[in-house]
Amino acid sequence: MTPDEVKQSITTWCSSDDDLEIASDRFEPGTDFSFGVKAGTLSTAPVDLVVLKADGADRVTIRRSVTLTGDNVDAANQLIASRPGSVTASVERSGADTTVVAQTYVYLDGLSKHTFVQAVAELARTSTLLDAIGGVETASAVDQEAASVASDAVDADSEPDSTVIVDVPVTPTPVVPAESTFQQPATPQPSSFPTGIPVGQPLPTPSFTPQPVQPVQAQPVQPSYTPQPVQQPYQAQPVQAQPAQQPAAAGGWSPSHSVPPQGLRAWGAPDPSGPVVANLAPGLPIQVTEVRGAWARVICSNGWTGWIDGRIIGVAA
Repeated sequence: MTPDEVKQSITTWCSSDDDLEIASDRFEPGTDFSFGVKAGTLSTAPVDLVVLKADGADRVTIRRSVTLTGDNVDAANQLIASRPGSVTASVERSGADTTVVAQTYVYLDGLSKHTFVQAVAELARTSTLLDAIGGVETASAVDQEAASVASDAVDADSEPDSTVIVDVPVTPTPVVPAESTFQQPATPQPSSFPTGIPVGQPLPTPSFTPQPVQPVQAQPVQPSYTPQPVQQPYQAQPVQAQPAQQPAAAGGWSPSHSVPPQGLRAWGAPDPSGPVVANLAPGLPIQVTEVRGAWARVICSNGWTGWIDGRIIGVAA
């Protein structure tokens, strides 16, 4: 974001917040912009703050200068140490008085309306407590005033009901003199009484005792099977068909041809639609005993007989 975009965003946020008010621009050397902001306009004691961004800085600074009457260096240091870590301050003795410059930051990469308003509220609260050290008003009075403002806001927004409200007298807290040792102001604690339980009654005792959760030790999972090596697929081996034993032809057997190198298929009858009964091996001696068209009847040395394509061995056309 450019410096102009950052300033425009902040002024828009302040304009939309009823508790913040933009004051006039300020000139400070070495800054991209600087202007005043009045925080707590809805309260009876608003706080004047300064919002600025140094040249080339990656954060927006919110600052407040306070002059305390008397020597309050130790008290101011104790107060700043008790504030959130984002709030820092330089505390110096200036003659008979004490000068405190308190400030906080919001980095540009986390700058939003929520983070800016929260930082302004934190520094305004710190400034109010610093004013209390100087005798402007005590921290207890500040807390009571803040509680009164919050109570008025709640009463204005809520509808009346039948709940009986008991007025509890408030004992005023004496003003702490500037010469006395500064005591850490008590931070208001949220009410610990749940809704529906009358004030002054003890809280119910829990009906159980929480037990620490015991960690569960994970057990390794054992496989339920043993991997087996993969068997190689069975490869069928070609089987050379052997002609069945046939009775020897009358007059004796005498080979007239041999099976060519590519082999021969043989049928049981001269019918091409019939099944092949044998594959004759290359070079097998055969005897042709009959030719019928393209078919030739052959006999092997063991007496087996069958029909072949006679054109392959040249005995039929």
